[in-house]
Amino acid sequence: MSSPPTRDPYGVALGAMRQFAHEGRFEPGDPLVVTDLAAEIGLSPTPIREALACLAGEGLIERQRGKGYFYPVLSAAEIIDLYELQRAYLHAALTIHYRGAPSLQRAAAGAAVSAGISSLFDAIIEQTGNSALAVAHARVAARLRTAARIESRLLCDDEEGDAMIAAAAEARLTDLLALLAVHHDRRCGLARQIASGLRSGLAAGSGFKDREGTAPGPP
Repeated sequence: MSSPPTRDPYGVALGAMRQFAHEGRFEPGDPLVVTDLAAEIGLSPTPIREALACLAGEGLIERQRGKGYFYPVLSAAEIIDLYELQRAYLHAALTIHYRGAPSLQRAAAGAAVSAGISSLFDAIIEQTGNSALAVAHARVAARLRTAARIESRLLCDDEEGDAMIAAAAEARLTDLLALLAVHHDRRCGLARQIASGLRSGLAAGSGFKDREGTAPGPP
């Protein structure tokens, strides 16, 4: 009897694609070339295609009939939908934190305004210890990654982030929820400008690769 395979090619491909997306490897409009990805990871094209099909089903990437797979360029409506979903995950996390203030205070200690409010959001989710919630939030954060760079420049939210971290550090849950609501309304109001910035960066063919440069702004 032949020995079992030493690894799961589909699992390896899916894990690699998720990691690439979460690390910001792909940018809006990037074509995902199956043969190139397969050669890089050291797999045949088949498990890469299967992994991309799975991620297309989750909405993390886009399949264009007759053209292949691409990292999606979000519309304003899609950005707002993702903001709504992220807020729902944060509310769920804060419900868990309500059972014990120390976990929320640890989240505040692990956040850095210099890294953006998303740093606090990630810490709030992480400190719940709920792996399902963490995975779901990571998927939303991955889809918003490039939009978040534009958003942070438009919002100039350091003061807002400081206030959120202070509320979390003092376990003032009601104040934190109120601040999150204001932040949510502000970012939703900028969704059209953010979507326009994403399209402008794609048309320019450059706007997102330089992490330290200026992200495309509103037209």
